[in-house]
Amino acid sequence: MKSLRSFARWLSTRGLSQNTVKSYVQSAKLYSNRYPTLSEANLLKWKDQMAATYKPKTIAIRINGINAYLTFSKETYRLKNVKLPRVHHLEKVISLSDYSRLMKGLARKAEDDLLYQKWMLLVKFMAMTGARVSEVLQVQAEHIGENKVPVLAKGAVYRTILIPTRLCREISTYLEKIRQDDGYVFGKTKDKPYSIGTVEARLKKFAKEFRIPREVMHPHAFRHLFGKNFMQSKGADITVLADLLGHASIETTRIYTRRSQEEQQQALDKIVTW
Repeated sequence: MKSLRSFARWLSTRGLSQNTVKSYVQSAKLYSNRYPTLSEANLLKWKDQMAATYKPKTIAIRINGINAYLTFSKETYRLKNVKLPRVHHLEKVISLSDYSRLMKGLARKAEDDLLYQKWMLLVKFMAMTGARVSEVLQVQAEHIGENKVPVLAKGAVYRTILIPTRLCREISTYLEKIRQDDGYVFGKTKDKPYSIGTVEARLKKFAKEFRIPREVMHPHAFRHLFGKNFMQSKGADITVLADLLGHASIETTRIYTRRSQEEQQQALDKIVTW
């Protein structure tokens, strides 16, 4: 098998996130630990072994990874993916009350600490635009005055994120305070943005600091918050939301028209009186 380092470099050139690159390389490593050569027979055995060990979603990720490796190795065959169960509810979304508590806590800290102000704006950006964390970390100071950010999105596709005017004003005020007119807005320095891992770790810290359930304090929870509340607003248009979120298919966006399992249970208990 070819070098996993070369595979990682090849994946990076295709605009995949750091997490996806790491996951795909791990898939190839798991295969190579069992089988020294690529073959359809070995791949089918490996798939069966994955099925006996992992959940369907994890198996799907592993198969995507090994199929990427097959493309990298210029092999013609691919593994068929597993069929994932259709999701009928939306989970692990931060509630508006928890989001409000988080914002109030960050605002208090931000009064005397510009670092907290930066983190408050980063979280707001995710919640008010629905952008993926990998996209938020591409925001630069020069974009703020334009109310939009061109980013390299999932699948190596370029798209534009629209920023609410109110948020642009808040970020502009912050940038004036720290006298920054170029470079990355959300990073250790203007030349180096935060990593996704740094954002994830900071959110877990905020969960403990402001008493927010740990399971909803992850970057994608704020994208879900945006999508869910957008669809619950008056006159919401799912095609507009699909464009704002950068979804290739409107079917992906339909998850935001569904209720959480808890909400489904409450509706069921209220309706079933016979």
